[in-house]
Amino acid sequence: MKRGAFSGILFVIFCLFISGFAFGSDYPNKPINILIGYAAGGSTDLTTRALAMEASKILKQPIICSNQVGASGTLVLGRVKGEKNDGYTIYNAPTANFCRIPHLQAVPYDPLKDFTFIMQYGLYQYGIIVGADAPWKTLEELLDYAKKNPNKIKYATSGLGSGQHLVMEYLAKRYGIKWDHVPFSGGTQAVAALLGGHVQVVSQTPEWKEHVLAGKLRLLVVCTDQRMKAFPNVPTLIEKGIKFSVHSGLSFMGPAGMPPAVVEKLQNAFAEAMKSKAFLESMEKFDLPPAYLGSEALTKLIQKDYAETGELIKGLGIGIKK
Repeated sequence: MKRGAFSGILFVIFCLFISGFAFGSDYPNKPINILIGYAAGGSTDLTTRALAMEASKILKQPIICSNQVGASGTLVLGRVKGEKNDGYTIYNAPTANFCRIPHLQAVPYDPLKDFTFIMQYGLYQYGIIVGADAPWKTLEELLDYAKKNPNKIKYATSGLGSGQHLVMEYLAKRYGIKWDHVPFSGGTQAVAALLGGHVQVVSQTPEWKEHVLAGKLRLLVVCTDQRMKAFPNVPTLIEKGIKFSVHSGLSFMGPAGMPPAVVEKLQNAFAEAMKSKAFLESMEKFDLPPAYLGSEALTKLIQKDYAETGELIKGLGIGIKK
């Protein structure tokens, strides 16, 4: 290679490095958009908005949250992957959208290649709920009835392929149950269906919490590893002898190839915002434990969970790769 051409390549690389550094140091200089794949009023929506409000003060730019509902929160990811990777359009999503749902249904994205994972700020909690006047006082009573009465039970969730859907599929597989899944666009809508008598059961994140505390609904079991703070007397599936639990984090991500300096600024701003009273109160409302993971740790977690969950779903015979 001629010396002039080689020098030219070095100059281009130098310019790209300098421009990338400058871009990162200048970020953000205009509003940031966060797309939320679930309906307004649910746990994902309200905790995202609380965190965004506090982070906007730190970044000194407005953060605009908008709900773009569809396909269990996965539809909008097909759009996000095509956005500019400059950090001005990011997405709030459960880690399940990358680790679990792609094994259960076709999605318009590659979960491991199309995104930059920015940070995790909390963990979802899950429970199985019935009406306060339902005849089932325990999970065992519900499962016994459902087994003896095929297709008599309709249960609601916030979407196909969600963690709350998977736990019901697991129970159906284990106990030979046939029940009907009714997916909604968000947890609030799923809980409303139970309150209105349109379904008999809800498997969902804690949009139901206030209704259980008010005595309108009954929490039969918790589907995560530990009992919930607000319901210390309600056992987990594992404590019931069912070796199954649902894991999913509340997280932010953007298109693949985001500049590291931008990712770091967002990661640090959201981490600082997690200390705010407004954010902690929003998490407490839904009994969601804050749980921080930075970009590197979150990326490794998703890669590991994707592989392990894929094996589990394949073993249950319910995925698209049976």
